[in-house]
Amino acid sequence: MTDDLAELVGLLTPTELRRVAASLEATGRPRRAAREIAPERAASVEPVLGAVAASFGNARALAAALRAVATAAEDRPEPPVVVWSGPLLEGDSVRTTEAIVRLIDDAEESVLASTYSGSPGAPFVQALRRAAQRKVAITLVVDVVMQGATAELLRRAVPRATVYGYHHHVGEQAGLQHSKVLVIDGRFTFVTSANLSIAAVERHLEAGVLLTDVAVAAGVSRRIADLAAAGHLKALHPSV
Repeated sequence: MTDDLAELVGLLTPTELRRVAASLEATGRPRRAAREIAPERAASVEPVLGAVAASFGNARALAAALRAVATAAEDRPEPPVVVWSGPLLEGDSVRTTEAIVRLIDDAEESVLASTYSGSPGAPFVQALRRAAQRKVAITLVVDVVMQGATAELLRRAVPRATVYGYHHHVGEQAGLQHSKVLVIDGRFTFVTSANLSIAAVERHLEAGVLLTDVAVAAGVSRRIADLAAAGHLKALHPSV
């Protein structure tokens, strides 16, 4: 049973595992559950699913096991992906604009973003506006020392967002909010040198890393919450 189950898990994505589990609960029939898979792959999945179901002997127990495996697979960190902006070279597959816009457009619950500067018309900011229209919870962390006007423009550009300005002094020197981080749904984290601006992706050479790791996402979110609690992040009001 262990080998068959391992083979089945290797054949299916977490989403497919959940679809198969739902069908098994509803019908109790492995052959019917295999129809939840794309036709070109269902033929190879069906015999493996049948063997696993026969070993379990209980469709509901198997469904519960498949759901547990799907959850574990989603929580497992994936290899980091390096994301570039600047000149488009042959073979490029992941670029900053596409990566950020896709992540924001796929957000279902929350978006946390920090930037030093930004452009209200940038694709990233337009994606944040669309997320706000979907009632996604949005938090922006911006610079108010050197980029106060831009911070206000971003606040106005993204309705219903919670926008924080960074406040920290060492002696008489004010610190700048210079981080560029994006956290989506507590799962995806993008750390980059690129601001939320058009120039950052159309002209500048920027690099970043996309991580699929709930522990990293939780750590970044917790840091922002701690900075706010300590008074280093303060919500922007109509005037910065």
